[in-house]
Amino acid sequence: MPLQPFEGVIPFSISTQYLDDTVLLMARGEIDRAADPACDRALASLPATLSSVVLDMQQVPFMDVTGLHFLCGLHQHTTRHRTRLHSRGWQAQPRYVLDSALHLDFQGADLNTVVRAALDRL
Repeated sequence: MPLQPFEGVIPFSISTQYLDDTVLLMARGEIDRAADPACDRALASLPATLSSVVLDMQQVPFMDVTGLHFLCGLHQHTTRHRTRLHSRGWQAQPRYVLDSALHLDFQGADLNTVVRAALDRL
């Protein structure tokens, strides 16, 4: 059963803007479990021929582990295709999730590399 957003909560969306071989991903709303399908669609739509991806988080006030999962998928895609990944506009709560994730230790996960890369590009 799909999760329903709370009243007053902006449903999550990602819009894309292509500028030559760069794509700007503009996230809007809360990245939680209900955002999973939109995150998956955004990742699946990225071509392999890009030189860079810019993730704009300016309109994301809240993020849970779903956002970390999306960030890991985005990092894997850009690494696999030798594409530069940049992020910008991190609000306080999503930034806190990134900072907190640095203290997690998941065997076999490249989470620290992903989070450090995101934080380095703020």
